[in-house]
Amino acid sequence: SQTPARGRLKHRMYVVGAYLFSGEELDIYLKAQKRAALDVAARAKDGKDEEFSSLDPADQVRAIYDRFAIPDTSMHVDKAAFVDERPLTIEECDAIKAPEEDRAKHKAITIAIPYSGDIHLLVDRPTIYSAHQPQADIRDGVMNLIWFMNEVEEPQLENNFKRQIALIERTLEVTQWQSMGANQEMMAELKAVLLPA
Repeated sequence: SQTPARGRLKHRMYVVGAYLFSGEELDIYLKAQKRAALDVAARAKDGKDEEFSSLDPADQVRAIYDRFAIPDTSMHVDKAAFVDERPLTIEECDAIKAPEEDRAKHKAITIAIPYSGDIHLLVDRPTIYSAHQPQADIRDGVMNLIWFMNEVEEPQLENNFKRQIALIERTLEVTQWQSMGANQEMMAELKAVLLPA
């Protein structure tokens, strides 16, 4: 009677890594960026900023905006690459409750996806919050998707990969919209401070 359960266990995949979109509220970061931009604008207007004070007002607006605006952030899925396959450690097997007799067959698979833009849009929590959070390890401009698995066929890994990418892209759209709104506010407020009425 235990065979069906064992069969399911054998073919399970465990996504591991930090939860994305689960850090502090994204608004906190976006407001801090705008505040920093407006502080620089006030100093530039008063002639107290060496970098920007010599520019004419319209150029000040553009230069300060370019420095502080949140860039477009995106994953480059077309450049995704398989980077690692290794056996699981004892601790990792314990964490996923791998049966003793199957532990030698378990492995970790890592697929790396380069991304560009601002990491905050991938790790901070957006206003519209989803309960379905993808997991990945992000460092140095690369998002590493990692699975612990046993006897999993390639099509299953591919489907799981596509599902994770779709989850990330859906939430990234939300954070992008939020940052676009913040950028528009930043531009409007910079103009209000620096351009004559």
